[in-house]
Order: sequence, then C-alpha cells, then structure tokens
Amino acid sequence: MSNNQIQTPEMIPTTAARQEGRVAPSAAAASYAEAAQEVLQAEVQPLFGRASPQPELSGNGFTYRHDWGARRGQWKLQLNWGEVGPRSQVFVAIGEGAGAGTDGGKFIGGARYTLHNVAPRAGGVDIWVNIEWNSDISLFVDYLVVNPAASLRTVQVTVQRHSTVALSDAEADRILGDMGTILQSDDSPADVATPVRFVRNGPVQVLPANIPATIQTETDLYALLDAGTGIKIVQAIQWCGGPGGSIIGCAPVGSPTVNLAAVRFTANQEGLIWVHEYGHNAGLPHRTDDPRAVMYPSVGVDHNVVNAAESERYLAGPLAITGEVMASSCAMAVAIQPPQDVREFVSQHWIQGIPYQAASQYGEADAKLLLEWLNEPEKHEEFLPEIVTTLGFIGSELAVQPMIDFVQNPRATRAVFKAKHAALIHLGDLVNKSGSQAALDFLTKVATDASMANNLAVPRATIAAAEAAVAGVDAQSAETIAAELAVSAAFGLALAGKAQAEQTLAGMVNDTNAFAAVKRAATEAVALSQTVRAQGQKAYYSTKCEVKR
Repeated sequence: MSNNQIQTPEMIPTTAARQEGRVAPSAAAASYAEAAQEVLQAEVQPLFGRASPQPELSGNGFTYRHDWGARRGQWKLQLNWGEVGPRSQVFVAIGEGAGAGTDGGKFIGGARYTLHNVAPRAGGVDIWVNIEWNSDISLFVDYLVVNPAASLRTVQVTVQRHSTVALSDAEADRILGDMGTILQSDDSPADVATPVRFVRNGPVQVLPANIPATIQTETDLYALLDAGTGIKIVQAIQWCGGPGGSIIGCAPVGSPTVNLAAVRFTANQEGLIWVHEYGHNAGLPHRTDDPRAVMYPSVGVDHNVVNAAESERYLAGPLAITGEVMASSCAMAVAIQPPQDVREFVSQHWIQGIPYQAASQYGEADAKLLLEWLNEPEKHEEFLPEIVTTLGFIGSELAVQPMIDFVQNPRATRAVFKAKHAALIHLGDLVNKSGSQAALDFLTKVATDASMANNLAVPRATIAAAEAAVAGVDAQSAETIAAELAVSAAFGLALAGKAQAEQTLAGMVNDTNAFAAVKRAATEAVALSQTVRAQGQKAYYSTKCEVKR
C-alpha cells in the first residue's frame, strides 16, 4: 500500500478480474469535499531558460505556488491552468503555510499533510489531499509542470551516392541529424523552431551505373532525379536549370517526394545544403531578406533561420506540384546587394551558383583584385570556382589569358579542377560581354580537340585514382575526365552567344572524333546558344529565375 490509502477487501480486484480486464477505474464516491480555483498567471515562473534540460525534462517548464486557504480533511483540489494538458508532467508538494501569503513559505507543525493523487488534464491539474487536524489550517501547494516538446515529424530519407563518391552510413546519419538540428533550434527572435527530424531509410545506396559522376546537362540532371527518390550525392553539379561552375546543390521547387542532388562539402555545412534543397522540394523559393535564412542562396554556419511560413512548409514536407529546379546563376533582380569588396562576395558559397546580376555589377578594378587571388590558387583554393565564375560575369578582357593559363596549369586538386570547369563554362560569359576571340578560340579547342582535353585531364586522373584508392570508391578514368572538360567548354561556347560558336556546336553533334558525351551535350548546347543569342545575356539569366509551376 502507498500514500496512506487503506483499501477494504471489497475494493481490491481479484486476480481473475484483473486477467479478464474487468477492473473499473476508481469512480466510486469519495469522502472528500471539492473546490476549484484559477491559477494566478502573473505568479507563474518559467522553469527553463535557454539552457537545454535533460531529455526527460525537455520542453516548456513552469513552477507555481498556490494558496488554497484554510482547510482540513480530504479534498479534491482542481487548479485550472491553460498551459497544463493530459501529456504534462506535474510534480506536486504540499505543506502548511508559515505565514500570510505564499512568500512566507512553509513549516512542519503537528498537522499531517498527505498527497494521494495528481491528475493532469486538459486545462488544469487535480490533486487529492488529506489534512489531519482538528481545525482548518493553511494549505500551500507547489506545482512543477513540464510540458513535453512538440512531437517531432520524422522524415525517412533514402540516401544514394555515386560509385566515385565516399559517403558512409554514419556520415549520412550525421548530416541528416544536422538537418533536424537546424530546423528544430530556435536561435533568434526571427527563427521558428520546427519539429522535423530526418532519418536514413536503409543503408546508403549506390546510384545506377547510367548516372554520371558529374551532372553537366539537363539530361544528366533528370536522369539523376528519376533514379528513385531521396538525397543523391555526386562528384560535381554543373547544370541546374542551366550550366554553372560553382553549384553545390540542386532540386525541383516543389516535388511529390524527397528528391535532390548535392555534392560532398564542408562537414559543418552539409546539413544546411541538404535541408536547403529539401526546402525547395517543399515548395520554398530562395529568401533574400535575411542573410541568416536557411533558404538564403548561399551557405554559412549561421544560416539557420526559418520563418513561420517556411516552418509550415517544412512541416508539411514535399509539395506535390510540378516545379522546375531552382536555376543556377540566375539574376535575382536587386534582391542580393553585393558587398563593396568583391573579395568578400566570392568568399562565400552560393548553392545554385554565383548570382549573375550581383556579380555583373563589379567592374574592371574588381577583376584586377580577383586576378591577384587567382595568381595565388593555393591561398584561395576553397573559393576558386567563385573567383573564376565572377571574373566571367564581370567580362573584363584582362581576365582572358589568366583564366586560360589557370585551366592549362597542371595543378589538379579537387577544388582546382572544379574551378577549371567553372572557368571553361564562364569564359563563355566573358566572350559574350567582351567579344574576346582568344577566349572563343580556346573554348573551341578544348571542346573539339580530344587530344587537348586528354592532356588537361591526365594530372587530375592521377590524383583522383589515388584519392579513390584511399576512400575505397571507384575512380574516374582520364577519358571520362577529359570528356567532362570538353562538355564544359561546349557550354562555354553556348553562353558566348556568338554565331561562330553556335556553328561549332552544331558541327559537334555528328563529329565522329568527338567524345560521346560531347556529342550528346552538343544538342542541348546548340539550343542554349540559340536562347542566349535571342534573349541576350542579362535577359537569359533573369528568365532562369522564373520558376514555372
């Protein structure tokens, strides 16, 4: 027995009755009077500040002392309190008041105070007490209430990787966990805590063999998106609604399922890339009014803000609408105001690529600053794709030979080689603005001369083979890497917006000496060239931002 309750024989259910499930709740008349009062809301004190409690005490907490007045005997005391619900954890302590008002505290005298039951309910908490004394005496009751955190919405995610990419189950779990942490946290007044978590649905899978390691064309991207559902990790992404040299994530804006592409990235920001692209799946566009927003176009360790509307979308999950991908490098009108120092601008990673409209506001003096950095690639390796892309968008002829020299330099780390692809693609933008024949000739040579592309690919193929052996993944062949370079040059020709370049591309479609990947890409490149020539460079990048639904 407990709580000083005495059960008579007729109150104790038999074993048979328990087994048959015939034991009724104790609803019989009780020998106590009843009273109900309202909580004094002004005296309720929050239990927890910003520090995180232990998991069993997580959620919103409150403490409160209530003066129930002078009483004796048995009472069912009903405290009406809107913040209390059936799932609340309520801890109660009762005692005799030491003086007038609750601030006077409690003391132990001759009376015996017994707490029998505590029952949280919707809108309050009820207790059963017994005061053994021969006259009415004061009763103070302390309440400690812990309301559990809102139930987490669990999203099961299939994770797939290209055979050339290393991604373990443990790494995937870490990144998925970071996605949830970003949404669940409430980091500032502008941030809405969003109870969503992401868990891996089975082991990390290997993408089908027909999916290329580097996504370079619309055909490549949609083959990737059609390869089942989930998060798909590839070596590089150079097409997302159009070609781009500094893309790290791509997803449809509105998708009936989780379906997004990303590359491996800095460990403490991979979760942000994944949850940003998942936001696109949920129908969210970019948001530029707060640079700390999860849906801001660039990544950063402090990009963790979700507003109320975005929170609702994340809670709802993938939105079954027909949406195109959030296009790379699109001109976002005046939404992104670039910093005065171009070096600050390129020292951040833009998820769908450098925004053209922002980058194109810089001039020749800014190009000179970036060329100084390009001449010291080992110091600025992380941001080389952003540097060469911005140089292409500025369009100064001063950058032509340095960018060509950069592509031809034998240095071939992963970051440097990604930047070489960016240089080939966005030399086309430079040609579009400057009319540089030297840049156009170089792009033509790389796109059409397989031997030149092979020579450029060898240093990277050697390093990639060593990296793959250490990571235990497949290595790309020199021929595959060479073909990728030629495809990037082909899209550079398309962005040039020149009749000469378009004629070259048209001839590549049936060129028996061209790489197969180049011949396939050339058809798309011709169509892109026609679009760029018809619309003009600025209008082309602006139109890319118009997501069709």
